[in-house]
Amino acid sequence: MSDDELSSTLILRRALFLLLLFGLMLFYLAPGFRGLTHYKGKEQAQIARELARSGSFQTKMIRPLSLHQADQNNENLDGVHLVGFHDTYHAPLNPMINSLIMRFFKGKDDFKWDRKDTVYYLDRVITATSIIFLLASIGITFIFVSRVFDAKIGGVTAVLMLLCELLWRFSQTGLPQMLMLFLFTLGSYLIFRAVEAQCMERKPIWYLLFAAFSFGLLALTHWLAIWPFVGLVIFSCFYFKPRGTVAFSMLAVFLVIILPWCFRNLITSGSIFGSGYYAMFGGMGAFEEEIFRTYNHTSGNIFVKGFASKVLGTSLNQLNGIYAFLGSIAVAPLFFISLLHPFKRPQIAAFRWFILAMWIPSVIGMSLFGLADGSTDPNQLHILFIPLMTGYGIAMLAILWSRIGIAPNLKIIADNGHLWIAIVLSTVPMVLNLIPGVPKAIGGNKEKPTQGLMVSHIRDSAAPEEVVVTDSPWDVAWYGDRTALWLPTAKSQLREIMDRSKNNNNPISGILITPRSLNKSLYDLIHGRENDWGSLLIGQNIIMAGKVRNNLEQKRWIPSGQGLIESFEGLPFKYPDRKMSSIGYFYYTNGNE
Repeated sequence: MSDDELSSTLILRRALFLLLLFGLMLFYLAPGFRGLTHYKGKEQAQIARELARSGSFQTKMIRPLSLHQADQNNENLDGVHLVGFHDTYHAPLNPMINSLIMRFFKGKDDFKWDRKDTVYYLDRVITATSIIFLLASIGITFIFVSRVFDAKIGGVTAVLMLLCELLWRFSQTGLPQMLMLFLFTLGSYLIFRAVEAQCMERKPIWYLLFAAFSFGLLALTHWLAIWPFVGLVIFSCFYFKPRGTVAFSMLAVFLVIILPWCFRNLITSGSIFGSGYYAMFGGMGAFEEEIFRTYNHTSGNIFVKGFASKVLGTSLNQLNGIYAFLGSIAVAPLFFISLLHPFKRPQIAAFRWFILAMWIPSVIGMSLFGLADGSTDPNQLHILFIPLMTGYGIAMLAILWSRIGIAPNLKIIADNGHLWIAIVLSTVPMVLNLIPGVPKAIGGNKEKPTQGLMVSHIRDSAAPEEVVVTDSPWDVAWYGDRTALWLPTAKSQLREIMDRSKNNNNPISGILITPRSLNKSLYDLIHGRENDWGSLLIGQNIIMAGKVRNNLEQKRWIPSGQGLIESFEGLPFKYPDRKMSSIGYFYYTNGNE
């Protein structure tokens, strides 16, 4: 093939890549977009908006446990203020970056949602920011993998990332995973450069210090990212020379990055990781929702609820579902086979052990903190390893393909057949996702109101200084732009919160129940975690709880009425708000309009 033919082929490939890139961007930002898809993403979004407004890391979504933690650390007998509450649950970097982007869209309306649009415009801003980090990660991956292996493997790895449906799904959640992917890939690239320097008997220290800086920023994006860094430091103690000194220097840089925010959390909440510390117990046995909706946990031990079985179960689920966790990229799991192959270049052989050293602690961390939402869980760290494991997987596939010797007389199959097979198999999830979306994409979103649009009407029923108690506080905080307290597990706890904050000029205006509660199990509503609020959550009164045969309890339901009103048990919220009721949401107030 002549130089002109090679140049034309290269230009065509790049043009097709860019066309595919922009096509996917448009789809996931326009016809295929229905707003942010994960509640913790909405949480971080509203923190970013408050940061853009006030310059302070405040939240309008309040967890009862976070409130209790702040109250215990506050000398004010009336407790901390609910409006303007300082968040200590989330790591700060993702909201900070989103807040910088939001400042360009503030304008005179102060981020107000024009309800002529069914999707909040800031949802698209945040998603676009995530997509930019995704594309930046793909660019670094191409440079990275091309340096480790060659440009062909680097290019195919970039294509597989571009066609990875899981990565695009994460870009719509509002979660920080795309920013994490960028920082982790950048840090890993610097580690590889350090391994190269070591193999060439040059000093790797500067590469490693910049890598530690990148991993420090990664930890400020998600506290769980401390786990892969721990593995990196431990392995560095044995690999880099002088042993121990390099690893200690990396740890020092890492701590310099994260300790200021840890100190801020300590002052605000009394814990260096704030209320985010309690997220660990969601994986250890108790449900995270149950933990954070409880105002005071001193009465019970949250360690005892199936600690061993839940951690073991999460670990096995990760191993069984590794294909899905790695974005359903067919070649990525082949990384583990590459550990058995004697690569000739020492830097390639050594770097794979660094990947493994970071991955194993990540698995342990995810097992402790839990992966309740599967492959799109906020604690999902496998996604960070997709570029590295895919690159090694393609290299391993190429080695196996060459040894099999399929169609040696057909050069295009002999040289690239395995790459096309990998691309086709890995693209299946995206194809299956795009096909159902095509009919919806033809003018569909304008006519169907989103849940966010419906919740936004709470802005008309609650004043800015008031607090709304709700089962969907992230939606009220983000779309309704009102301070929202997550519905406590018990009515007594809500009464305690109201008594403690009654002098703070932040009155609780009412209780908003959204369709989210309809997804709760009947057992939880009657006997389980929601039994205190069962009648309220379903808008009906539960009667006749008599024993019958086989020790089963028969329940009968009657429409809301006096029984439902009496179920408030001393709480003043007995009057449904007509404006919210007209759109299918139950907002119970004290009747003062």
